[in-house]
Amino acid sequence: MSQLVAYCFPRSGDSQHHPLERRVSRGGGESQSRAFTWRKLVSSYWSDWVFIGGLWVIYISISRIPGHRREFSLRELSLQHSFAEHELVPPNMLMFVTVGLPLIVMLPVATFIARNAWDVHNAVCGLFMSFTMAGVVTQAIKLMVGRPRPDLIARCQPPADAHDAPVYGLSNWKMCTQKDFFILNDGFKSFPSGHSSLSFAGVGFLALYLAGKMHLWDVYGNRNRAWFALSPLLIGAMVAISRTQDNRHHWQDVLVGSILGMCIATIAYRTYYPHLAHSACHLPMLPRVAGDMEEDVDLETGVRLLNDQQGIPRQSEEEEVWRRS
Repeated sequence: MSQLVAYCFPRSGDSQHHPLERRVSRGGGESQSRAFTWRKLVSSYWSDWVFIGGLWVIYISISRIPGHRREFSLRELSLQHSFAEHELVPPNMLMFVTVGLPLIVMLPVATFIARNAWDVHNAVCGLFMSFTMAGVVTQAIKLMVGRPRPDLIARCQPPADAHDAPVYGLSNWKMCTQKDFFILNDGFKSFPSGHSSLSFAGVGFLALYLAGKMHLWDVYGNRNRAWFALSPLLIGAMVAISRTQDNRHHWQDVLVGSILGMCIATIAYRTYYPHLAHSACHLPMLPRVAGDMEEDVDLETGVRLLNDQQGIPRQSEEEEVWRRS
């Protein structure tokens, strides 16, 4: 097991510091240990958690607001799909994929492999930042666009003798007989897909986290580790595809939602971790405590991070075989 961990996480055994200590790197390469304290945590990241809380309140508040309801044609075949009473990925399963699954993977890695309390915090904070940002951005776009879902006509339940307007050839929501206004209003929130953006915001952050821990973007090839680190993206893709199976979204909604979620996950990850090509990408950024702003900056890259030792990343299997031959 220890050999497997060393192979998957090549920098996990670089230091034997206490689990509640962090290592920082100065410009000249000198390393120093500083204990994790709740005071430093609160003083560094209280604004981040307030921001996350505010985003969560906004996300909940605007989720049920009826936004723009675009006109549609009763003869449009792409809107005549059936309404699925039971979704393949219901909201509770979506929350598990978006938040639960990443936490199940990241917390043991940060606690028992990285053994870094700051890493535990940054992983959790970054994940919730990614989730709430994706939720707010997605819902805001939905309200402004008002694109009909593929099952809109089934939701609308127009009268049997209903027909499009003779002048412009379109209909609007006022002709619908649907009594449940939530179902009706939700029928105009197709673009972009919320399931797609939220799932990729969660599993995308997880994939970036694992990629950093495994040093996938170093100068060597990491084929086997790459499959493991990027496998969470397959889960996100399955969630996104399920939305077309449920007739909840058009393929454009799913594609844009997935890209949006991955972009937000990347922004959230880079807020708390260095870029994946950095020699210490397995470590989190420095906490933003007063007095640490200048002395702990990596002068070569300009990145403020928790560093332990300078060295060459672990070689890939192909490189090791080449050197032995």
